Amino acid sequence: MIAQLLTVGVAYFNDPAWWTIHVWLVRGYSGLSFLLLGGSFIAPFSDRIRSLAVSLPVLLGLQFASIHLKSPPHLEILHPLIGFMLLYVSSSLVHRVERTLSPTHYQTD
Repeated sequence: MIAQLLTVGVAYFNDPAWWTIHVWLVRGYSGLSFLLLGGSFIAPFSDRIRSLAVSLPVLLGLQFASIHLKSPPHLEILHPLIGFMLLYVSSSLVHRVERTLSPTHYQTD
């Protein structure tokens, strides 16, 4: 996810060729979100983890719509905001799963 932010920055400010890398990272991350979604329903995870996993494909769909639909209402203005929401949800999901899988690491004495 961080790599996507960095590549889009490099593409915008320095070298447009980096846009191709950004697009490939987006496609890879989109596929991963569906694997995470499936895994969240197969494994015994909490409802919070499941809701975070469900929100990833939804946000990615909105992200796709915001960049490809070029008609009113101009959704492209939401593209960076949705990207930051994806970053937040992704990191929240990672931290919650980590706490679930290694609870002793987070316990205090």
